[in-house]
Amino acid sequence: MKASPGVISPPYAKTAPAEPKAPAFVPGPGRAVLAIVRRDAAERRFLGMPFVLDFLFGIVNLAVFLFISRVLRHPAQPRLGRSGSYFDFVAVGLAFMLVVQAAGTQITVRIDEERRSGTLEILATQPIGTVAVALGLSTYPMVFAVVRAGAYLGVATALLGLDVGSANWLGVAVVLLLGGAVTMCFGIALAAFAVAFEHGNTLGRLVILALAFGSGTYFPVTALPAALRWVSMLLPTRIALDGLRAALTGGGWTGSALLLVGAVLVCLPLAVWLFGQALKLATRRGTLTRS
Repeated sequence: MKASPGVISPPYAKTAPAEPKAPAFVPGPGRAVLAIVRRDAAERRFLGMPFVLDFLFGIVNLAVFLFISRVLRHPAQPRLGRSGSYFDFVAVGLAFMLVVQAAGTQITVRIDEERRSGTLEILATQPIGTVAVALGLSTYPMVFAVVRAGAYLGVATALLGLDVGSANWLGVAVVLLLGGAVTMCFGIALAAFAVAFEHGNTLGRLVILALAFGSGTYFPVTALPAALRWVSMLLPTRIALDGLRAALTGGGWTGSALLLVGAVLVCLPLAVWLFGQALKLATRRGTLTRS
């Protein structure tokens, strides 16, 4: 049977082989984290007039404690460790609490913004992994907070008389960075709570308050009740504060740094795992994006 002109019978039909599709580019975790950080930096998050006002408020806060320290003319010096005065003691605590504050509030605020804009759902569906999403969204706020804490220490030294004559600046930098890393674990865990159960900002403020008192920001931990002192000994933020004060006064800081490294190695995987579980829970509920 002769086929009609221009028509090919099915048994003899030939189809051109499909061209292989180029595999989609999937960035590694490191590239994904850097991409998210570059995006946040390009948007100049946390900068502008609110940052200026917040920075000025921090300086005023330091000045208030300076005058308080002048009223306390006979502090219990042995309880202040190597700090020469109460102001030297509390100024370091206030500067480091900026880093903890970033973990408790800025990261959860960042997550809330991502949910409202819909970008958190987009990031969660990309093949970059939970580790990259968690670290990418929390790295910029923490780096910014560490830099700001260093700026507060600079202002306290230059304008308010913070004694850093015996400071080991390498130790200061190492402990401050490790302290930022370990508090970032708290931030990721709080972000997980915010994604799964809402009200992360409120919980973050309570965590900051508890860490401030339990870590020895305003007064030595020896002033705490005996039961709370045992809790304080387990707080990585207290270890970071002890190491930072030691480095600024020429004391030994390497022990604190090693303990902080261990805390990061334990806490960071746990925090990322919690964040991943929170993303899965919100995805099942359909609450990964908020209006």
